[in-house]
Amino acid sequence: MKRFNRYLMFYMILGIGLAIAWTQVGRRMQLAPNVGMKVMSIDDRCEPETAPCAAYAENFALVLGPNDGRGGLLLVGERLPGEARLDVMQLDIHSTQLPAPLVRSMAGSRWLVEPRREPGRLRVNLSAGDTQWVAEFPLQ
Repeated sequence: MKRFNRYLMFYMILGIGLAIAWTQVGRRMQLAPNVGMKVMSIDDRCEPETAPCAAYAENFALVLGPNDGRGGLLLVGERLPGEARLDVMQLDIHSTQLPAPLVRSMAGSRWLVEPRREPGRLRVNLSAGDTQWVAEFPLQ
């Protein structure tokens, strides 16, 4: 009987500890339910210097392509995120951050992006409210 009481006490303490821990996790999730970012999928053969290349989300896409020698970034789709904010970062082939490329906002959810002429990647962060999407375009 003494041994049974020890096991009972052990499992009661374990259960109470787990209940408290999950309560704390639930409270933290209530404070920030939409924290995180969604990674956009990119075309298999993506060469934005020669032809338009798209990064896809559920209801829209970011299209990066040549525009008279400059990279134009266009937001297209069924339901576009309202009040979208764009942050662009360029990385070299060793994933070292380069100086930020020039980004000019244009009419109709369009931006003019002028990355440096170096091989690497162009990382685009699109934010709208609490949601953030990330896409990485290869640069030759």
